[in-house]
Amino acid sequence: MCLKSKIAAVAAAAAALAAPASADHGQVRLYNWSGYIDPETVEGFQEATGTEIVLDTYGDADEAEARLLARGTNYDLAVVSSESVGRLTEAGAIRKFSLSDIPSAAALDPQLMQIFLASMPQAEGYALPYLWGTTGIAYDRNAVLKRLPDAPLDSWALVFDPENASKLADCGITIVNSVEEVVAAALAYLGLNPQSKSEQDLESAFGVLSAIAPYVRSFDSYQYDALMDGEVCLAVAWSTEGLAPLLEQESDRYHYVMPKEGTNLWADLFVIPSDASNLDASNQLVNHVLQPEEMARATLFTNATNSVLAARAEIGDPSYEIPALTLPQETRDRLYFVKPRSGEEKRGLDHRWRLLQIGL
Repeated sequence: MCLKSKIAAVAAAAAALAAPASADHGQVRLYNWSGYIDPETVEGFQEATGTEIVLDTYGDADEAEARLLARGTNYDLAVVSSESVGRLTEAGAIRKFSLSDIPSAAALDPQLMQIFLASMPQAEGYALPYLWGTTGIAYDRNAVLKRLPDAPLDSWALVFDPENASKLADCGITIVNSVEEVVAAALAYLGLNPQSKSEQDLESAFGVLSAIAPYVRSFDSYQYDALMDGEVCLAVAWSTEGLAPLLEQESDRYHYVMPKEGTNLWADLFVIPSDASNLDASNQLVNHVLQPEEMARATLFTNATNSVLAARAEIGDPSYEIPALTLPQETRDRLYFVKPRSGEEKRGLDHRWRLLQIGL
């Protein structure tokens, strides 16, 4: 879940309007988040196989899910968010992988795979992890402590307590535009099950979010620029965005925290659309990307945790040896996975989310 700039987002939106080209077996058509695969990985695959990667991008998980559900894409491979995989599987919009043709998949982190499949057993065989991350809080330490000297820097209370949010409003709060993840965070803050579907629990979570909504500058998935340019002092953000000021500017001004009450673990996964026409190339591309050296390149390019343990030795940059990227056991113990909701449940959340954003 990495969106490198607002310019990239505009490009992604334009790409989404383009009609897919007809199938060509000298090509593999990949549908992916904008800015989410290193160009050197693309070039290396093309040189090694002689197969051209035709890349189409998107900037919103709901957009990708809707397109795959609609069929007729001619995509051979797609990268989608973990929350959508269950719905795609149940709708028959994706097909199973042939794991015998993807030997690199044997090196996937078994514990992360277990966490994923425990929450989404119906996705077994239909999805292979590409990159992982968390949904936490990125904050400007100086700006926050200036306004809140006793700020609870390790807690969701930093943003979900209205008193705290009101004092931080002037320096800028942004919340990622992902209702399933943000509602889960609010549930965790309340001490409730972040995977709860109880109407009473959801009412409580939306109550928390409604109380702080007046102090939120934006609900925005494109947070990279705001963080890198210092336009906000706090962001509920995907780790790919939230870690950018630390890793790319080597600055200690911004910090990224996975709150103690519990933090969402997410995955972006490879899936094969049901109407894919070049399955051999799909398998080849996944196998290429999951090699340790390519996964190391992916972490350096996206600020995400990659799916292959052996890739850590290939990264070669000590600044990437941080808990938010390596996810040590003590960190994993505080993580949860958002279980998939049905289409009807998701539409209900989306409706409430829109009303919240417009102040109703």
